[in-house]
Amino acid sequence: MARKTTQALAVVQDATMERVAVAAVSKVGPLLPPWILLGGEAGGAALSHALWGGPGSVAWAAIACTLGSTALTGLTWLVSHRRRLIGRVHSTATTAAASAWFTTATVTGVTAEPVAGALFFGGATVALSWNIRSVIRMTSDGEELSGGEALSMLFDKAKDKAGMGGARVRTTEVNDHKIKAKMQLPAGEMTHEDAQKATGRIESAMQLPPGAVLISKDSDRADRADMSVSDPRAIDHPVPWPGPSHPGASIDKPLRIGVYQDGDPVEFRFVGFHLQIQGMIGSGKSIGGAWNITGELITRRDAAVFSIDTSKDDQTMGPLRQGLHGLATTKARAVKLIRAMHAEIPQRTAHLAKMGLQNWEPGCGLLYWVLHIEEIAKLFEMLDGEDEERLAEIVKEIRSAGGGCLISLQRADYTQIPTLIRSQMAKMCFGVADPDDLKYGVSARQRKAEVVPHEWENHFPGKAYLDAKGIDNAHFAMPLRTYSWGPTGREANEAMRAHAAAFPAAAKKADEFTRRVMAALGDDDASTGPDTTTAAASASAAFSGPHSPHGEASMDEHTDTDAERAEFVETWNQLLGDAAELVITSQHASAAMLARKLRLPAEDAAHLIEALERKHLIGPPDQEGRRAVLVAADAGAAAVVDQLRREGDAVTAALRTEDPDPALTAGPEQQIQAPTEAEAAALQADDPGAPLDAGAARVLLADWFRRRHAAGNPTFTADDDELLALHRRVGRSRTWIYEVLKEFTAVGVLQTSRDKGRKCWTVVDLAPLDDHIPHDLQPAA
Repeated sequence: MARKTTQALAVVQDATMERVAVAAVSKVGPLLPPWILLGGEAGGAALSHALWGGPGSVAWAAIACTLGSTALTGLTWLVSHRRRLIGRVHSTATTAAASAWFTTATVTGVTAEPVAGALFFGGATVALSWNIRSVIRMTSDGEELSGGEALSMLFDKAKDKAGMGGARVRTTEVNDHKIKAKMQLPAGEMTHEDAQKATGRIESAMQLPPGAVLISKDSDRADRADMSVSDPRAIDHPVPWPGPSHPGASIDKPLRIGVYQDGDPVEFRFVGFHLQIQGMIGSGKSIGGAWNITGELITRRDAAVFSIDTSKDDQTMGPLRQGLHGLATTKARAVKLIRAMHAEIPQRTAHLAKMGLQNWEPGCGLLYWVLHIEEIAKLFEMLDGEDEERLAEIVKEIRSAGGGCLISLQRADYTQIPTLIRSQMAKMCFGVADPDDLKYGVSARQRKAEVVPHEWENHFPGKAYLDAKGIDNAHFAMPLRTYSWGPTGREANEAMRAHAAAFPAAAKKADEFTRRVMAALGDDDASTGPDTTTAAASASAAFSGPHSPHGEASMDEHTDTDAERAEFVETWNQLLGDAAELVITSQHASAAMLARKLRLPAEDAAHLIEALERKHLIGPPDQEGRRAVLVAADAGAAAVVDQLRREGDAVTAALRTEDPDPALTAGPEQQIQAPTEAEAAALQADDPGAPLDAGAARVLLADWFRRRHAAGNPTFTADDDELLALHRRVGRSRTWIYEVLKEFTAVGVLQTSRDKGRKCWTVVDLAPLDDHIPHDLQPAA
């Protein structure tokens, strides 16, 4: 974004030699008419004197010339009323001077000394003044534009090919990132909508990148349109977050969440409306939308953000926890929040009415509520009819009580969200997979402008369109790029946690209504603690004891006797069955959910998730950390759970064996060394049927990438002989291999392409591989 005028002007000023020649001629042409008219007037005055300059007719000729001069001068003043004052005065004064000289020359002759001097000096001065006006084209602000002539020339050359014959373009503004212009359309023949439909043809005829031209409505005249030219490639890459726009100010100040294609900041005032965020998986709607908007909201002194995410637990909104007044990641907490807000809204509206206010205003003493719901379709699947109705009423009434809703989902059709709620929303749309999704994710005027988020899919995460209150005609159909919080997920999380810690909800003075909602959630002050309670406080009498999974000690603390170990394994197997039953019934698998439902320490819940994956009840985590439940919630599920309780998990017993070498220790910061290739081969030789540890298998795959890259043969397909041999060697599933290839693609080691319909991978960069392996690709402990 720091590239100077090259971004906007370069796409316009990339002229051919033919265009340069035309430009040179066009610069000389406008200078000739004043001098031609000057010569014509001198010749006409000489002829007039010869015909009517004699004693008998000169008086009548003088009267006629005077009357004609007066009429022409008055007419010039009248017909030039649409010009600026300087142009109107210049035109009228020129007509008056020329007419007066012609009258005088008719009486005295052109050769009379005063008349000839006036022609030579006065006529030349007037002609030069018109030359100056032709050479210097001013903007409405009186500033000279170097790019205006280039754009006008380029459009004039291309307009007939684009079907825009009769239209003209006049530049009004040039800056580092864009050129703005007024398009004059043929009156009665075209409107701005016709010009919008021709945008693609205009770009093609002007030889500009697709998406470079944006045409919007002129609110003052139907025969004009606003046109801007910018470089669409300027936002193809992440834009770092620059920090909060108005820290400590009111939420009434605009939020800044990204950058438009033309370099302008994306700013909008959130007060007074709801916003729907739509986008496919991988489009960046969670970070680009939820993070950037709520990240701005928590910096405002009079805003309280309550967030619900029953889809991803703490993954998305967890880093923002300190800045939130409430976070619900379970159905139970979400229902508590919905019911509490529903009950308080009438109280807030009554309070505002007593103050004589129709709507919330800064300084009224109430925090402005923002209810954020991530993946709202998942929440609606959980809610019963009454709570769904409460949520719909919140959406309808919260604006009057001083609040707004921010929701996200992948496709906002009637099967995912009630039409009543969708109709209340302003629109922000990230990349989508299908053009049919546009009608649910963009506004009516964006559809008319033919926006194209379906062309991005998830190739440009963070790119979006926004149409909300306060978005002007120049930007509602222009792509934007939301801010990136870090080059990697780990760095982004750290940045967001630090940001939330700098603007904690606990630092804001909450009003009585906000405090009651927080109390309903069970949060202490504004610090929204984790959804789980301590295992010790909720220990069950049936599973009590120092080594019980429900007790204070976790399963990583070893028992001392065979009896204690046997008792633990039996108890743990029963708990594993309980976990399986929960996961299958809810069709949702996460350690956080098990920790809350079974009152477990986090590490024990993580071990349960690992055991359920080993038993093939759930799948491995995808790129967003979610796991598929592989057992349907039907009549056969009970038999699966019973069998799991009987058989248990052998790994659990192994974790309870005595430590063979207590002197051998390692700290939590010490990295685990992956097996060498020789060690991995030896392990495989000892037990050829057993799959390699996931970390060791990744290391072997990484070494294979290095060898392919060094050999100059970096491209491979899924049926590559070497890859198949490596697959057999590590003993992992084909699905696992594909997931690891996705990991390496995500960090930039691999690049995907297609060759004759087959997917190919190419090793393009080994540097991220070296950075990635020490942390994420090590074998599990």
